[in-house]
Amino acid sequence: MPVTVEDQQRISTAIAEAEKHTSGEIFCILSTERHRYVEWIIALAAIIAFLLPWLATMAGFGPERWAHLFGFWPGQSLSERLTIDIFTAGQALTFLAALVLLWWSPLASRLAPRRLRQERLHEMALRQFITHNVHATSQRTGVLIFVSLEDHVVEVLADKGIYTKVQPEHWADTVAALVEGLRRDRPAEGFIAAITLAGEVLSRHFPPQPDNPNELANHLIVL
Repeated sequence: MPVTVEDQQRISTAIAEAEKHTSGEIFCILSTERHRYVEWIIALAAIIAFLLPWLATMAGFGPERWAHLFGFWPGQSLSERLTIDIFTAGQALTFLAALVLLWWSPLASRLAPRRLRQERLHEMALRQFITHNVHATSQRTGVLIFVSLEDHVVEVLADKGIYTKVQPEHWADTVAALVEGLRRDRPAEGFIAAITLAGEVLSRHFPPQPDNPNELANHLIVL
């Protein structure tokens, strides 16, 4: 379910409300891009290219049948060398076909190992952390809430100033709220719940200061 303009306004309001009670800053990004995991797609295509021709041959539909099907050497038995050549060509064509299909299919990315998806999205979240200056707040108390809609992967990254007082496990509830929102296909609700929880953590350790400027944008960034 996409995030509507109304949802974005509700998220902005939630950020502003949470930041009233803390000197910390909360910054939210939603990635709607479908990420292609090239190494996974190549490996999957290679497995298909290895198994499919072999299974077809075991089922009685081997290189000789392939040649006759396409009108080559009709009614003739194939030499061992030619059989191997045709089998190899069949594997190569299967690999290319599988590669094209997997490249354009969202299923390949969604079936990628979760650890691979998490590592890739962690790198992307770190880039966004730097790009949007979440690391550049005056007290180093910025928190990035990052969600990949297509990959169903979330990241909560806190800056150096926060890690001196708040251990990473304290963000478990925030992450769980995001995951639950994605599971229910209601990402906006996940963001709002996560923002509220993050605000509660920040308010306990970083209460608002007399001079409490808003250093990061409160609106949701959609990539």
